[in-house]
Amino acid sequence: MTSLETPVPLLHAAGTYDHGVPYEYYRWLRDNDPVACLDHPSYPGEKLWVVTRHADVQRVSRDAASFRNAPDPFLDDGVMMNDGSAGTSELMISLDAPDHMKLRKIINKGFTPRRVADLSERLRERTDAIIDGLADRNSCDLVHDLALWLPLHVIADMVGVPEEDRAQVFEWTEKTFGFDASVTPEERSTATMEMFMYADAMCVEREKNPSNDLMSVLLHAEVDGEQLTRFQIEVFFMLLQNAGSETTRNLITTGTLALLEHPDQKQLLENDFDLLPTAIEELLRFTTPVIHFTRTASVDVEIGGKTIKAGERVLMVYAAANRDERAFANPDSLDVRRDPNEHVAFGAGGPHFCLGANLARLEGRIMFEQILSRFEGLRVDGDPADFPRVYSNLIDGFAELPITWDRIAPAK
Repeated sequence: MTSLETPVPLLHAAGTYDHGVPYEYYRWLRDNDPVACLDHPSYPGEKLWVVTRHADVQRVSRDAASFRNAPDPFLDDGVMMNDGSAGTSELMISLDAPDHMKLRKIINKGFTPRRVADLSERLRERTDAIIDGLADRNSCDLVHDLALWLPLHVIADMVGVPEEDRAQVFEWTEKTFGFDASVTPEERSTATMEMFMYADAMCVEREKNPSNDLMSVLLHAEVDGEQLTRFQIEVFFMLLQNAGSETTRNLITTGTLALLEHPDQKQLLENDFDLLPTAIEELLRFTTPVIHFTRTASVDVEIGGKTIKAGERVLMVYAAANRDERAFANPDSLDVRRDPNEHVAFGAGGPHFCLGANLARLEGRIMFEQILSRFEGLRVDGDPADFPRVYSNLIDGFAELPITWDRIAPAK
């Protein structure tokens, strides 16, 4: 077997991703060991199966009979999560059939295409307001001054968080789900408890005074005579704050950087905004905000000539599958006209495909259209290789990304 010239990175260690995902190592795995058995300090047998080819990632994702999400789909970092205190087993994303499907059918009522489409005008207004707030400046941090706010406000709009409460809810969200290594476990625990209590108070209020927001819809919706419990809604509120913001935030940040680093592709979009839907799919493939998820084998199963035993963990590496030469021509190139584009940035199919995919696409389309049309002379302020990234083995994104520009055009 061909050996690597550089040390093998620990895929479960957050520090591995300090400078982005290890694409070279993924390529080596795809070519030489596509179903790799790697060491892991806290999984059965101290092993982790790593799947990197597009077809194999799809296979694992779609075979819900052989691979389950429980106890959770997150990659244990070997330090913080193996004490069993992560508290993720109650999240919808950690459940399997039939519980997962029951929840999903009810929650889908709050994410219908019509409800998402109805957000378009509000999204555009929010985006313009965010950009208008930068009109007297010629530089900012793309993450915290621009990309952060739209997805946070969109989720707050959907669930009905009052404007006067949003600063506090956003602060809780950042402490609870953010990837800031300076936040202590005690601070994270306190923020989680306070946020849960806030969600409980919202449920009590919506039970008395229902409205048209998502919390009210979930409290009163039912499928086959079943309703969500208040606890289930509160847990979903917590998940939604994270899942609804992280992916879109990092798509906006790393997607903008990708376009600035590929000016020919940026020019194509500026000349024809009708390309944006196709471009969003390509930016999702190229940047892959969620690096990977795990599954646990429920039975002995064979993939790529390897036998994975029941109870062993399998890592589906979306970032590797999205650069697989077997599935994409010139996968390391950005092509905003790429079509078809069967990327796995929202998951690789199966029952756990991202519930908010269409909402994220809508947010991305509106934000990129406004960034491309309103910022004149937009450029990165420095070398992206020097910018700090989020401290996470799950999310690929920047903690800071300074940008500058010549002028911001008025909203049309």
